[in-house]
Amino acid sequence: MVLPLMVVVFAVPAPEWASVPLALMVPGAILVGVVRYRLLGIVVSRALVYATLTAAVVLLYLALATVAAAALGRTLSPVPAAIAAALIAVALGPARTRLQSAADRVVYGRRRDPVAAVTELGDRVATTDEADLLPAVLATVTAALRVAGARVVGPGEPASPDDGALAVPLRVGGRDVGTLHVAERHPGEPFTTGDRHLLAALAPQVAVVVLALDLARSLERERDRVLTATHDERDRIRRDLHDGLGPSLAGIGLGVQAVQAHVGDRADPLTRDLLARLKEEVDAAVGEVRRIIDGLRPAPLDDLGFVAAVRRHADTLAPSVPVRVTAEDLPPLPPDVETAAYRIAQEALTNVARHSGARSAEVGLRARDGRLEVAVADDGAGLEPAVTDDVRPRGIGLDSMRSRARAVGGDLTVDSGPDGTAVVADLPLEVPR
Repeated sequence: MVLPLMVVVFAVPAPEWASVPLALMVPGAILVGVVRYRLLGIVVSRALVYATLTAAVVLLYLALATVAAAALGRTLSPVPAAIAAALIAVALGPARTRLQSAADRVVYGRRRDPVAAVTELGDRVATTDEADLLPAVLATVTAALRVAGARVVGPGEPASPDDGALAVPLRVGGRDVGTLHVAERHPGEPFTTGDRHLLAALAPQVAVVVLALDLARSLERERDRVLTATHDERDRIRRDLHDGLGPSLAGIGLGVQAVQAHVGDRADPLTRDLLARLKEEVDAAVGEVRRIIDGLRPAPLDDLGFVAAVRRHADTLAPSVPVRVTAEDLPPLPPDVETAAYRIAQEALTNVARHSGARSAEVGLRARDGRLEVAVADDGAGLEPAVTDDVRPRGIGLDSMRSRARAVGGDLTVDSGPDGTAVVADLPLEVPR
């Protein structure tokens, strides 16, 4: 209302006594805006900066066009010089437009270019780690709008009232995933239509990121729940087999053996055969229970990971034999391969501690050409030679290690001599179907 009144007043001749009040109208209007509506930040910073940048762009444009026209005017007649000056002005137009766009971005952000803001947001999402993804997205929103800050409030979470803040619902596939709260730039400065259009373009992208992070957190919680349940169930089965069924079968076997010893030669042939068969069946059942217990996935693999589990087992042997574990960066291992590799390393280290008399040992874990290599070497006395298939010394667990390697499509080699023994398992990184 003040501006139209000033235009009317100054357009009509006014008496001299009214000149002073009229001259005070402009600073008075500014004072009212600053005091009543708290527009000092807008009056001083935003409008002043934008006006300064715009004036600088226009002056630079005019100066370049004038210099070029003056240079051509010295060599051309008036009409060609005027045409040349017009062409120069047109040629400098794109540069002026770019400078003006830069000034707009400095003062008002990406309000006039929502596509560029969405593209920038997509680039940040593609290059930022998951842990920093939401802060990076919110930082992009605040930079695009030139606001003090932004935050996401989850559905159902209480939101503290923010005077002047703009709340934008975040929805994906008809599902409410939260609300984006954007703080006001300055007290009393409302969001423009351009700001709201920009937020409308950015909100779906922010909603997708929020939903993806929520799903990732839910998946992590579900994974932890499943792993915990799996650990508990596996431990229960191991306890039941080891402490319940296993000892019961072993006790039955001892009872049968006691009956055999008691009856001796007095039993008829049929009774002796039945007792012998019963003893064999009980021994086979005890062996099957031990195989089941041994075949359960080791808990350290789930709790620590493959390399850390091998290191922990090596540390348990430190009082007998110092073991050094070297490991390269390994790719994700199939569960069967991971279990076989851990069991082989565990058995090989146990053999070193029990039988080799070594002063030190080393475990090497590395991946080469789609294969996992598990090498256990010691400086002990070596193995006794044996003339059997695959050069298998008996009684020290090599049969079990070789069976584990072959079960997943791998192989096991043993190189032993007076200077020590090296056991190398070569396992595929993908289990053949």
